[in-house]
Order: sequence, then structure tokens, then C-alpha cells
Amino acid sequence: MNSSQKIIAFAILVIISVSCKTNKFAFLDSYPTIQLPLIDSTSFSNHVEGKSLTKQEQKSLDLRTVFGKQLDNDKAKVGISYVPKISENFTSVVYYFYSSSTELISMLVNYDENYKVINSQMVAYDEISDNLLHSISTIYTDKIVLKEFISENASIVKFDILKDGNITRE
Repeated sequence: MNSSQKIIAFAILVIISVSCKTNKFAFLDSYPTIQLPLIDSTSFSNHVEGKSLTKQEQKSLDLRTVFGKQLDNDKAKVGISYVPKISENFTSVVYYFYSSSTELISMLVNYDENYKVINSQMVAYDEISDNLLHSISTIYTDKIVLKEFISENASIVKFDILKDGNITRE
């Protein structure tokens, strides 16, 4: 092998090693990117469970910060529903989370460029044990309008999505 072949081989190895490091979150590219506004009405009656995230993917995405010890439940399942296009300043992901066989949560999480959680907000909820609680949201690029139902009585809660990815209640 002459010196130019050695240089080319070395360059290829460097490119491969760099691409492996930058592709830690490449699996996110396989999920649909959704334009806003969007109504998230995730419930047991309309949700089709996708591929659950592995424990390593959950750790990489810092999901313990969002869901806490509920992730330790043997019946808990978490996966990605979609990737909403909210801002160029941060990355957003909406997760589905079965905390048990009777509760389903749809959670919006905003991340910085290193995939550290900036903030999160529940955007849909459904429980089927008592059939009393559920919620839906309309997600915009600058706000979330959450409609919570207790039985048939609805209340509306509004949240602002700030330019830095933080979410604050109006």
C-alpha cells in the first residue's frame, strides 16, 4: 500500500468515526416531521402503538427527566409519535407514554442542540379506568392550547412556547 492509499484509508476511517459520533440521534430521522398547527387528540381509541424506545434511547433522550420513576414500571411503554417543526432554535419531539394499561399520555419535549431537555408539556391524556379524564391540545409554533375534560366539562389552559424552548403557562 503506497502513501496516498494510506492517507485515503485514514481519511475514510476518520469520516466513519465522526459520523458514528454525530449519528447518536439519527434514529429520530425515521419519525415524521409535522408542520403546525396540529391537534393532538391521542387516546386509547385512536392511538396505534409504534416501536417502543430502547432503554439506551430513553437514556440518550433524557426521558427520566420528563417521566421520572414511572419509566421503571414493567408495564410502561414509551415511543415517539412525531417530531413537530416548532423552531429552528431547538428540537421538539412528541412522545406517547403508557404509564400503565389504563393511562396514555402524549408529551411534547423541547431539546437544546445536545438533546438536553429544555422543557416539556403534556399535550394529550386519556385514562380508561374511570373514563372521566382526557385532554387534547392544539400545538402552534408559539403556544399550546390544552383543553382538559373532566367528564364532559371542559376547561382551557394556554401555554406559551418561548423562543428558547421554555414553556410557560399564560
